[in-house]
Amino acid sequence: MMTRRTTTQVEVDPIVVGRARDLLERADLLLENADGITDDAERFRQLYLTALRAAGAALAIGEPTSGRSTRGLSSNAWNRLAVIMPDLAEQAERFAAWSVLRMNIEAGLERDVDPVVVAELHRLVLTFLDTVEGVVIAYEQGGHGAQSGSLAHPA
Repeated sequence: MMTRRTTTQVEVDPIVVGRARDLLERADLLLENADGITDDAERFRQLYLTALRAAGAALAIGEPTSGRSTRGLSSNAWNRLAVIMPDLAEQAERFAAWSVLRMNIEAGLERDVDPVVVAELHRLVLTFLDTVEGVVIAYEQGGHGAQSGSLAHPA
């Protein structure tokens, strides 16, 4: 008896790819800017914004504007990312933990950030950018936006 393996056809949406690539480019520009800043609080803020742009790129892949409904999901990028891409949940939680500090910096309530914290955030941002780049590439090559392939958009 011969068994036939079936595969799901996946359509890669060039608009989704363009949106994700644009957000990754913005993240790269923010990272370059952050690397030139000597004030630790402002550098932290720029690095955090870099991570947010990268999260946006991942969400562009995971939450296409057509198809899947995002009703009922949090407006918080980190919460949405953890739901849409469970493989990125741990990283999302780490960035979410720094959200209040970023808001306090922007509000002028926090002016001093420990350089060790900034260095840790920098390392996490670099890893996150690489991970999201991998998500975008995987989607471009076959529609699988996560390691598990759970985010493919069937044609």
